[in-house]
Amino acid sequence: MRNFIATVRHLVWNKNQKISRRNVTFFLLFLNVVTSAAVSIYIPCLKQMAVDLKTTNAVMQMTIVAHLIGEFSGRALCGPLIDIYGTRAIILPSLVMSVFGHLGCMVSGSAEMFMVMRFIQAAGSSVVYVVSQSVINEVFNEKEKTSVMGILELYQPIAWILSPFVGSILAEISNWRISFLVLMIAQLAGIVFFWVYPTNRSEKSSKTFSTAALFRDYAYILKNSSFLIYALIPGLFAGGYMIFATSSPFICSKFFGNNSADVALFAAVPLFFYVIATFAYRFIVSRFEVAVSRRIGTSIYVVFGLYLTYLVMHKSPWTPNALLALMCLQCSGSAFLVPVSILKALQSTASRSMSVGASTVVIFRNIIMSICITLGAKFSGSITTIMSCVFMTVATVLVLITTRKIIRTHDNRKQRKK
Repeated sequence: MRNFIATVRHLVWNKNQKISRRNVTFFLLFLNVVTSAAVSIYIPCLKQMAVDLKTTNAVMQMTIVAHLIGEFSGRALCGPLIDIYGTRAIILPSLVMSVFGHLGCMVSGSAEMFMVMRFIQAAGSSVVYVVSQSVINEVFNEKEKTSVMGILELYQPIAWILSPFVGSILAEISNWRISFLVLMIAQLAGIVFFWVYPTNRSEKSSKTFSTAALFRDYAYILKNSSFLIYALIPGLFAGGYMIFATSSPFICSKFFGNNSADVALFAAVPLFFYVIATFAYRFIVSRFEVAVSRRIGTSIYVVFGLYLTYLVMHKSPWTPNALLALMCLQCSGSAFLVPVSILKALQSTASRSMSVGASTVVIFRNIIMSICITLGAKFSGSITTIMSCVFMTVATVLVLITTRKIIRTHDNRKQRKK
């Protein structure tokens, strides 16, 4: 155990006894991938889990919503608590709680117990993303944050690409329960990482936690129209994709059979486009203005709309290939818009509300994803409905971007009059 802790310590500190920014970045990415993998690692096994837990496919899909509600609950509290008590005082007990939840998922004998343990696991792991934002804010300068944010935002697509494959492989070797054992072990490494990570002695606030202060902090940032617009865009991307991902097992069973590897591959193809586009995004923001990235992302979304209009006008059949092409476009556009949107959202809040702002961004994402997954559960396998839902999320992104421009133009006119 000492050797393991020493190894993790070397990941945090470099030879000059300074924090290694590169290592911290990739370790934060690893921890976020692990916590996010719990959402989708068992998607290829949903049908088998429904049999083992003696429940229906729709109930198994709703266990993902239970996970998102757990994240929502945890993140609603963790932002203000981090601002008051500091990162380590919140992250360590939260990760212990998440490890307990993974253990409960692994030994669950009923859908009800599985759903409760999913909630507990998610509530504990929900803190990781918010704490990662705090660490990035402490360690990196303003210029580096844009690039690092692009890397961190890879955590969801990487998790959604790899976890279904890992889950299907583990299910072939043993069964779906072993997936939660692997996630539990990986999160233990997270506990060790935050145990050795240096605590900022001045990070603990003199404020005390109260319900009134909690509502004041959230009310403060929710009054900001810029924050609201930018904070909704990451959720819309994730929601549109999750409709597609959670319906993939049922689409594939109709067209390609029930092979879990085929399901994982079908759901992962758009995310490969997201990863490739993310590296293109990093190249662009390192050499040009961030506005260039925003224009590229918006242009890709417009192409998405034109392609869908073409399919409708020519009355083309709603095939899995057409859906896959649309999702690849959506994921590519989101790679350029999501990191920029998150940074813009956080920059629009005061520094004292940074953790609350980070919590709110992910809360919005969880709410939208829950709504979209519920729609997907209701219309499992209906390609027409799925395409319509995905199109609505993309259209809403375009509306939000346009709304932001209208608000900015209105504010500029006000300033000129003054």
